[in-house]
Amino acid sequence: MAARSSTLRLISSLLPKTSINLLSPHHHHHHYHHISPLRHRPFPFSAFSTAASRRQPKKLDIGARARQLQTRRLWTYALTFSGVAGFVILVLNNFQDQLVFYVTPSEALDKFHSNPSRNKFRLGGLVLEGSVHQPASSPDMEFVITDLMTDILVRYQGSLPDLFREGHSVVVEGFVKHFSDEIKEIGAGGKSKEVTAKARSGDCYFSATEVLAKHDEKYMPGEVAAAIEKNKKKLDEEAEAKKTAAV
Repeated sequence: MAARSSTLRLISSLLPKTSINLLSPHHHHHHYHHISPLRHRPFPFSAFSTAASRRQPKKLDIGARARQLQTRRLWTYALTFSGVAGFVILVLNNFQDQLVFYVTPSEALDKFHSNPSRNKFRLGGLVLEGSVHQPASSPDMEFVITDLMTDILVRYQGSLPDLFREGHSVVVEGFVKHFSDEIKEIGAGGKSKEVTAKARSGDCYFSATEVLAKHDEKYMPGEVAAAIEKNKKKLDEEAEAKKTAAV
């Protein structure tokens, strides 16, 4: 018995206190009750699995990434092209608004009827003889420009150039406008009534802002001169055809 006690004391001196209590028969039940929660506590494996999943790199879908970049690039190109195209259209429209074309009375009326918003022209032709006059009730001068096929009434507020002559070429700059009843009636009487009757029978007149005139026929723009010459030949052919038919 004494040997056993000495052996236990020797073991208790070598082992930790907790081990001694576990081996002690007097405290056996007490310490098992104390350490039982440690024995049955679950190990947190889920924490390790979550941390491991965080450390694992995500697998990249190279094809989807490439398609996304391509779509983004296409949208960039489309937006850039749309912006440039819109800017070019605005510049061209503004430039076209500033352009003034040399036209005959026939061409001016055709263009105006096709697109009434574009009504600014440089009108070239011949001043119809007997058409120049100033109505008593108006500050505007009136005369008729013809290309031998179409007559158009021109109204101009201001002094006519010194070289302005009936039967000679002239270029006027201004706008084609619709007749009002008042303008049609003004100047419809007097000596110019018969001369301007054809021009007043239409639905438009020309409101001039500038009148240019020279006695040199070369002053007339080439396209206007060519159109008048073409109309003159056409009228001569028609007159010859009528003479032949009459015979």
